[in-house]
Amino acid sequence: MSVRHNLRVVRAVAGADIRLTLREPLFAIIGVLVPINFLLLFLLFAISGGQAPIAVVMNDRGPLAEQFVQAMGNSSSFIIHTASAADAEREIRSGSIVAVVTVPQEFDAALAAKARIDIPVEVNNLNVDFTNDIRRAVPLSIMSFYADAFPAQVVVTARESDVQAQDTGYIPYLAVSIMVAGLMLASLLQSSVNTARDYELGTIKELALAPVSRLTIGVGKVLGAAALAAASALLLLAVVIFFIGVHPLHPFEVLGFGLLILAAFLALGVLVGTLVRRRQQAIPLSIAAVLPLFFLSGPFGPANWLGAIPGAIAAASPLTYAIAAFQHAFHGYQTAPQGLTADAIVLAVFTAVAVALAAFAFGRRGARQ
Repeated sequence: MSVRHNLRVVRAVAGADIRLTLREPLFAIIGVLVPINFLLLFLLFAISGGQAPIAVVMNDRGPLAEQFVQAMGNSSSFIIHTASAADAEREIRSGSIVAVVTVPQEFDAALAAKARIDIPVEVNNLNVDFTNDIRRAVPLSIMSFYADAFPAQVVVTARESDVQAQDTGYIPYLAVSIMVAGLMLASLLQSSVNTARDYELGTIKELALAPVSRLTIGVGKVLGAAALAAASALLLLAVVIFFIGVHPLHPFEVLGFGLLILAAFLALGVLVGTLVRRRQQAIPLSIAAVLPLFFLSGPFGPANWLGAIPGAIAAASPLTYAIAAFQHAFHGYQTAPQGLTADAIVLAVFTAVAVALAAFAFGRRGARQ
């Protein structure tokens, strides 16, 4: 068949999918809004768990005592507010704070006299993560304070050499990773729902009997789902840039890898929809597939940090390469050893394989309808 004929088939399949989707806005809304909810949910989780809320009881208001509290604030481990002893005790008993740090009376005088000082730290050890943060961060804050206040007495210091050109906060780094997972979810939802709908409505019979290439049909369905997946992608990008304030260093990389990521996971969604053939199954399966892959693909740092077995799983996940590519596009980081060219090749090969498998599965299942 001619290339022109194949292009007409692709356009017809894509147009039919878009029209059917617009006639059923509920599924379109699900495909657009669920990824946004995914992004906001994980960001709220990260914000709530990033720093431990503590109360500081100031029984000494001297300059050294104030400098010690400032050192705790500079540790980026605490959300600090000062309170009276009674208020702090009430807050920790009610569970609204994780710890109470008490700056003792005559703190400044004891330091001037080189006397021993004990700083009481009351910890609500209900949450082991926050508890360990307190146990690590308070001694580090003391050391940081002492090094600044009495530099001549501290003879051992760390000399830091940074690999990256700039520091990046936990939220800006994580937001990019979550956005990539949101792109995956949007693509999977839209293309799997569109494909499964053909089986529910019986239109798959017409496609199966049509004298056209199965691969052409698969490409058409990917492009049809891409229209609404692109809307969700733009919303995700707008939230990350304008609301979270993470701006890409390389906008053209965002565009190029964004299109490649959409293509890869749209093709995977067509395969999923072909295999399950029911929208009620395609939606939860798409959501369930994203969550474990997200945590196993290096969202909090390079996938190499995960260890041997998780790292091996991450190496087989296309989401790993998508996250690495977007971290470079937004922050300029090279978080994976394989480089951007390898990221692009892996995603392109994954797209081609997913389209081929979807066409093969469609050919077998379509023939049975």
